[in-house]
Amino acid sequence: MKTLKKFLLLACFGCVGFGLVKVLSTDEAQEKLFGILGEDTYLAILDKVRLLGDLLSWPINFVKALLP
Repeated sequence: MKTLKKFLLLACFGCVGFGLVKVLSTDEAQEKLFGILGEDTYLAILDKVRLLGDLLSWPINFVKALLP
């Protein structure tokens, strides 16, 4: 039962994160964030998010590269 709760919590966080990424990837949201945060802060955050995405997806890309 405890592992089921952890799995459901992880799934909920994953869905919320996915939805947040989809909303923030729209042009309107990016323009608003750019205006609120400023150019330097926005670009620094964008670089960190892209790095995090690369770090999280490297195992998948590694396995894909090994497959024929």
